[in-house]
Amino acid sequence: MPYENYRKNSDSLDDTLTQLVKSIAVEEEALATLMQAEANKTLAFVGKDRDLPTQPSSSEFIQFNQTVTKILDSILMVEWMLAKKIDSVKQFQYLYQPSHKPSHKKEGHPGKDSGFFEDEHDPNDDIDY
Repeated sequence: MPYENYRKNSDSLDDTLTQLVKSIAVEEEALATLMQAEANKTLAFVGKDRDLPTQPSSSEFIQFNQTVTKILDSILMVEWMLAKKIDSVKQFQYLYQPSHKPSHKKEGHPGKDSGFFEDEHDPNDDIDY
């Protein structure tokens, strides 16, 4: 998107970024609900007084632990993806600020660790005019 068109498209750009952040927030709420359900399931399994009311066998313990591990692993993966989405939104906002022009230099922008600008070099950056 050319920078001259930023002002013309800023409302739609801002709206789009806002919607993206809101969708991430909805996903975070869903994950919180899932984690609460897992916590409740664990409390039911071990009992409020940790007296194991269902008297689970060793294999049931192992199966329960494996199930919880799979759920938590899935939650962790989704959290990682959401963090990457937030990083992308921040980088996009930074790149399209009307007072900021993108630079090929790594320092000073939110996505410096993302590899987005790696291997790009403008030979004109080395020339003093």
